[in-house]
Amino acid sequence: MIGALTEVLTVGGEDYPIRTDYRNILQVFEAFQDPDLQPEEKWIVAIYLLFEDFSCDDDVLQAAQNGFDLEEAIKQISWFISAGQPEKQVLEQPTYNWTQDEQMIFSAINKVAGRETRELEYLHWWTFLGYFNEVGEGTFSFIVGIRNKLNKGKKLEKHEKEFLSHNKELVLMKKPLTKEEQEQEDAYKSLLDEVLG
Repeated sequence: MIGALTEVLTVGGEDYPIRTDYRNILQVFEAFQDPDLQPEEKWIVAIYLLFEDFSCDDDVLQAAQNGFDLEEAIKQISWFISAGQPEKQVLEQPTYNWTQDEQMIFSAINKVAGRETRELEYLHWWTFLGYFNEVGEGTFSFIVGIRNKLNKGKKLEKHEKEFLSHNKELVLMKKPLTKEEQEQEDAYKSLLDEVLG
């Protein structure tokens, strides 16, 4: 039906109610950025975050043993996250990261929505994604533009170079660290603070 917001996904001919609030999808994105999780584990997390019938990985694994089709669930999740649009083959480097760019993204989305979306008790993912897709000129889109040029090896304009030189932490994409790498970095920072402090 035109204009309807999906509330269920069909797996094996059975409708499963899903958690449609945008925060659940952002948690899925966080799981997919976790370098400590294997690809299969990331999808299991996605299933229990979205399907109301599951609350942990054991629930998903038990359901799979009882015939729940994980592959079909993954296809349904992908369809839902893309708001029913055909899946795109992503070959380029990403130009934004939901975790790293959280504040800029919400600022841009709030501008489109005309309100602070994080204060809403509930906001369907497709509505949230619609706001995101309408983000226009602003700091976030400017930074994404610089990242896109860097990814493609294109020359930056003078004002973009200047912005980049003063805002590297804001512009450059950070690689997610494993728990071990993060612990090493934290220990190094602690040692540095001790020596300099």
